[in-house]
Amino acid sequence: MRWKDRNKMGSLGWLSWAIVNKHVDTLVSSSADAGWAGVSNTGKICDMLESGVVPEFGGGGESNAKMIRAIESLTAKSSGYGYLFESLSPMQRLCLFAAVLSDGRKDARGIAPSNRAIVGSLPLYAAELRLKAQHFKLTENRFEKHVAEGKSRFLHALAAALGAAV
Repeated sequence: MRWKDRNKMGSLGWLSWAIVNKHVDTLVSSSADAGWAGVSNTGKICDMLESGVVPEFGGGGESNAKMIRAIESLTAKSSGYGYLFESLSPMQRLCLFAAVLSDGRKDARGIAPSNRAIVGSLPLYAAELRLKAQHFKLTENRFEKHVAEGKSRFLHALAAALGAAV
């Protein structure tokens, strides 16, 4: 995905790329099993908490505290930047986040998935990002327009937030 000045340290492009990546990482990290090796661990822990049983984790050192912190983060997961994405429509948000997420998934040649591949996998990206998937077939052209408009609205919100902070 083309993001102007994302590697130019200290620029608006660099800051916006860092913020959107942190926000996407936050959305994905809770669905990535909070650092455990298997999805079943999270399910067991959630079942135990729902039934009122306090989970006890075996293991030495800091493992108990680490798991408890991870469980707490499942319920209160926020990057702190969510307000910057409020002006985006749900579809713009999904398309922008999917494009950013796919950019980090380059193949062996260092090439990110094409927009056609992203559009084909959009329901999977929506599930991973914990966002509502679209109920209609999205074209590659429409996807690009949603990404461009979402990026534009996000950059305007970020510029306004920086202007208010000064």
